[in-house]
Amino acid sequence: MEAPRTLGAFPYRRVVIVCPWRPRRRGSYDTERLIARLGPRTSLEDVLLALVACRWPKAWGRRGPNQYVPWCRARFADLGSRRPPDCDVPAP
Repeated sequence: MEAPRTLGAFPYRRVVIVCPWRPRRRGSYDTERLIARLGPRTSLEDVLLALVACRWPKAWGRRGPNQYVPWCRARFADLGSRRPPDCDVPAP
């Protein structure tokens, strides 16, 4: 399965966000409501920025001026797992 790039191509009915640095930070959001709120063409990185209020707001793939500067590590829990896509979600 190819990794989705937009919210409209997200293969699950629920968007689950976790953070390895803060185990109590978990969020589960309905995909249809997020599409109505943010639009189907919103990138998944923009979805994380809209949903996560982190004290380390650095971008996920970029490093700061120092290797020890922390950055946000929130991620989608279901992406990259072996869980099959939900069958009732329409294909993009």
